[in-house]
Amino acid sequence: MLKITWFLLAFTLIVLAVCYEINKNETETEIKVKLSNAKDSLSYILGAKIAQEIVKETGKDFARLNKEQIIIGFNSDIKSYSPSKCISAIQKLFGKNFQDFNEKYVSEGSLNIGIYSAYSFYYDIRKVRGNDYVNKSLVYKGYADGLYKKDAFLSNGLKEQIAYNFYVGLNEKHGAKMMAQAKLIKGAQLFENGVVIETIKAGNGPMPGLTDDVKVHYILTSAVGDTIQNSFEMTNNENKIEPVALSLNGGVIPGWSYAIPKMKVGGTYRLYLPWELAYGEQNRRESLCFVVELVARGKSGSFTDLKENKPGEKK
Repeated sequence: MLKITWFLLAFTLIVLAVCYEINKNETETEIKVKLSNAKDSLSYILGAKIAQEIVKETGKDFARLNKEQIIIGFNSDIKSYSPSKCISAIQKLFGKNFQDFNEKYVSEGSLNIGIYSAYSFYYDIRKVRGNDYVNKSLVYKGYADGLYKKDAFLSNGLKEQIAYNFYVGLNEKHGAKMMAQAKLIKGAQLFENGVVIETIKAGNGPMPGLTDDVKVHYILTSAVGDTIQNSFEMTNNENKIEPVALSLNGGVIPGWSYAIPKMKVGGTYRLYLPWELAYGEQNRRESLCFVVELVARGKSGSFTDLKENKPGEKK
């Protein structure tokens, strides 16, 4: 599947690269942007896709934004800003519930929309180790053209599909490598559905039932080893760090429903999940690794209220 995905992506990009030059008139000077290879085409499309999301999310208010400030924000050194400050500035423009529009903050809000979209882009690229696959100057160009709707030669559907294929392809590549390495771990339990469980510390308590509640500590990492969540660092409403209560009866991802009942209370395990048993297509086919400390088990309803949305639950 991975080879087919990348073949189709490469073919689509090469067709665009060979067949298209962007011709525009700006202040009576003709500017041509040549998408001369697959990397340039992908980069331009990714930038245009990010702009497309801004157009969609801001709706009728998009026409009132300062596009030049958005572009300046996207091209800024994001190390000088913080996501929380960006959100605060955007809320000044749209209101806390994003249902108001304050003309006074158009310039500041537009700038921070650009900065925040840059955060999102670089986060996604780093997450899949995709820096070597993109030309940032063409990402910026695609972004600017997308805001001014000068990328009309690309349908929104095509932009979405190419961006999706790019991220999925890299996630599949990294996931396949992680799962292959996990299967070589001495003493690890291998299961037909692809799940791998490595025992770090054997437990001596009972195994949870299929519909039980559990209390766990966990560290979630990506297929390339980046930490995504760490319950040992998460505080509750009382500012305390405590095990996370979860229900195996529909309150967790499929891989947890399958694997946790195979663990013993008091034990610590490393759980490798193929993307199909993690968050699936929702997370662009991202395979995941969890270190799980199984603290306690109880009958359904002992620890949880399924109306709550706790970290690690199915979304």
